[in-house]
Amino acid sequence: MRRPTFFISSTIYDFRDLRSALKFYLEDQGCKVLASECNDFEKPLDKHSYDACLEALRSADYFILMIGARVGGWYDQANQISITQREYREAYQMHLAGKLKVLNFVRSEVWQAREDRRELAKYLESTDLDHSAKKAIANYSGKSAANAEFLSKFIEEVSRTEETKRAVRGDGVAPSGNWIHVFQGFRDIVDVLNGHIFASIPVEDMTMRRLLRGELREFLRQCLVKNKKDIYSPRLSVELFHKEHSLTMATKGGQFTSVGVRRWDILSTFGIHLLDRKLHPVVLPQVLSRPTFLEFDMGSNSYVETPAHSALIRLQEEIRRFNRSSTTENLAVIFEHGPRNRPPGAESVHIETVKLAALLHLFDRWSNIIDLSVAILRHLEGETFVLPSLRPDSPVQGMQEELDAERPNESDIDAYMAKT
Repeated sequence: MRRPTFFISSTIYDFRDLRSALKFYLEDQGCKVLASECNDFEKPLDKHSYDACLEALRSADYFILMIGARVGGWYDQANQISITQREYREAYQMHLAGKLKVLNFVRSEVWQAREDRRELAKYLESTDLDHSAKKAIANYSGKSAANAEFLSKFIEEVSRTEETKRAVRGDGVAPSGNWIHVFQGFRDIVDVLNGHIFASIPVEDMTMRRLLRGELREFLRQCLVKNKKDIYSPRLSVELFHKEHSLTMATKGGQFTSVGVRRWDILSTFGIHLLDRKLHPVVLPQVLSRPTFLEFDMGSNSYVETPAHSALIRLQEEIRRFNRSSTTENLAVIFEHGPRNRPPGAESVHIETVKLAALLHLFDRWSNIIDLSVAILRHLEGETFVLPSLRPDSPVQGMQEELDAERPNESDIDAYMAKT
């Protein structure tokens, strides 16, 4: 799932608050927003800011143009082309190539002032004033138009007035992408966006995705370990532990396992963060009860599971097993073999194998919850879902294969149902 990308084009001074509100709203819907005044907008030092904006625009799916009372900066002052107008022209060419959709908005007072000026210009034509005087009066500067002549021509360009006239006369094809939405405030723009873009996505699913994103980040907040400025997952320590002190089918029956003090202390330090730690998913079960991450298959006329949906099911199971294993009894082994409970200078500790296996099982669930949450979050941010490499169900090397062999698969279930 790739996030739709929006490019917001307008003068910044008189649209600053509205641009910020739109960026917040669109990002809240799971979209990516390119707004040049924001710190997350890429600003290469070897390019002019105007060229950087035009380059960023080429990665957008939607172009939101807002025309107000100001012209803004000139891209080509000699030819009276503003940077906003230049961005629009680039976007419209992309629209014609089928690479982008444009949404055009004009402030209601600017639109009304334009209509009033057109009526005034018609009246002035009936007077005896000379041409320069008529033009000066019709294009006077005011609060609704700092440069009335430019804004009027820009609106005509966006509405494709001349192309439409030619098409009506039978001379050419009627232009597309020339709808102009007159607006007064933020809600008017949002209504257009909801009608044109978000209408195809059920509101409930959009809400679920947003809530799920927040819950997954909360899982990470509870599971990741912070040491000063660095953030850690237990995954690497778990893998190093298994590399140095692997439990195997041959050794799992032993009453005790010898573990190096240094490796044990590192693992124990992580384990302390699990004391009284439980995860309480609320959104995750609701998401799995809806077709939010399913795809409709016309061949079977039903919804089919996607890799992301399978990962959510796995995450729910990992959390269930984590909560069941995160007990005082399983974590007590950490303190039983702490520095205070072993001889000075000891190079290894001898841990009951059953207790060690239970602790490692808990750590494996912990690692998988982090990895799955990150993978699903990246998918929600627009990346193609990639299932991470997960820790096995059992901390004993070789036992996973036995567990898989003992667990009925789809063919086994079909065979059983056929004979009963």
